Amino acid sequence: MEWENIVIGSGPTGVACAVALLAQGRRVLMVDAGQHLEPEREARLVQLGGSDPQGWWGPGGEWLREGMEGAVEGIPLKLAYGSDFPYRTLPGATRVQGEDVNTKFSLGKGGLSAVWGAAVMPYRQHDLTDWPVTAAEMAEHYRAVLEFMPVAQGVDGLEQEFPTLKPSQPMPLSAQAAAMLADLEKNAAGLRSKGVSFGRSRLAVNASRCVRCGLCMYGCPHRLIYSSAQTVDVLRANPNFAYAPGLVAQRVTESGDRATVEVLRTDGEWETFTASRVFVAAGVLPSTALLLRSLGVYGKAVTLKESHYFLLPMLRLKSVPGFSRRELHTLAQLFVEVMDESLSPYTVHLQTYTYNDLFEQPIRKMLGPLGFTFPWQAFLSRLFLFQGYLHSDHSPLTRAVLEREGEGDVLRLKAQQRPETAGILKRLVGKLSSVGGMTGLRPLSMLMRRGEPGRGFHTGASFPMSARPQGLESDVLGRPAGLRRVHVVDSSVIPSVPATTITFTTMANAHRIGTLAAREGLG
Repeated sequence: MEWENIVIGSGPTGVACAVALLAQGRRVLMVDAGQHLEPEREARLVQLGGSDPQGWWGPGGEWLREGMEGAVEGIPLKLAYGSDFPYRTLPGATRVQGEDVNTKFSLGKGGLSAVWGAAVMPYRQHDLTDWPVTAAEMAEHYRAVLEFMPVAQGVDGLEQEFPTLKPSQPMPLSAQAAAMLADLEKNAAGLRSKGVSFGRSRLAVNASRCVRCGLCMYGCPHRLIYSSAQTVDVLRANPNFAYAPGLVAQRVTESGDRATVEVLRTDGEWETFTASRVFVAAGVLPSTALLLRSLGVYGKAVTLKESHYFLLPMLRLKSVPGFSRRELHTLAQLFVEVMDESLSPYTVHLQTYTYNDLFEQPIRKMLGPLGFTFPWQAFLSRLFLFQGYLHSDHSPLTRAVLEREGEGDVLRLKAQQRPETAGILKRLVGKLSSVGGMTGLRPLSMLMRRGEPGRGFHTGASFPMSARPQGLESDVLGRPAGLRRVHVVDSSVIPSVPATTITFTTMANAHRIGTLAAREGLG
């Protein structure tokens, strides 16, 4: 079947690329595995969303929280409305075997945006020294993404290094976050002189309708947390757009002025689509395997880079009056950016979380019988969880090799730790301790937990963009290994992974590639 442009994948980068192509008057077919929430859960979600939020924590909403539990290392597997549909496999899906690697990919409609934390921040130029694209060049594409993805964000102390581009109503702060922010603002000048900036979190959420139910981690009953599946549904009203779910891409090839995608349908049958251009947005693991298979590259390693993920509990010296376990949202409340050359030449990004019920589970397990007499209210009102990320230059690497196995193949992953990672984290804890008089917080360093490689899902760079690509590297339009009509638009082509959140920038980059390909008559 002939098409003008084919986009593989419905995750955030896939929809950003499709939006860009459609804006230039191009016709787009999106092929996608398209797993979705089970119909019975969908029906219960609609019913729950239409009911009184006061009852959502009661028996009628228990199903929403099924299967989710907290651990000292974080949430082992984040579900969507009690369902694991984002992680389910299908015939033809990439087979992955990992050694000391903990990462996942999604065949769900919307990809991993069905279960993400919705945090969005741009990258600053200081963190993009190895990119062939500048932050200034990305600005118009960040703005374009903000036209279809709602982001709750205000102008504050982060604006100088991380401009909002389109300010809007920020999410309401919990009592804990408001108290912490007040402490920080009293000492803003002193903290900035120490290389510490802060502000309210920026979240891909429709803040105007938030009822502060405290269920964000399980899935918003009003679906206010953005998923790119929402944009797919909007685009389906466009006559130049078609969505084809139930298809798993197996191979992409070029011949003359056409590119071909071979897919395996859920019924086990093969189908072929042909277009002027193909844009690959299947996610870093499926895209890497797809490209290696298509190029016939077996047994040769490519390197995945990541922004290393860690959790650091911190304790506020004062308890918080009016602390509530219910009247709040449970996504990130505040962002703290550490920009200190003596610590790292790059930004260290920290997302601050205040109470949610998943906090209590691992603490109760650790305390055992002592939990019955423990002063929970006072302790939880002082407890803050910092979820942090490092630049990929200070983070573990993962070696990925596609190997033939039987009649198919398998993508084998092996982690490679970097010795400097532990040192930077130790210096970070020291830094946070040294400014404790200004923040009112003390790090609980003994409870810090580092994620396994891949655990933070901020991974990419298997086919990195370069101004002068060599080998399997990509050009600035995401075309790897000399390909002309196949563009990779997901995180596979970013040269490095700065600490501030990955999704917003990969969406902007996908929009940039789609826009330029269409403007230059390449689509």
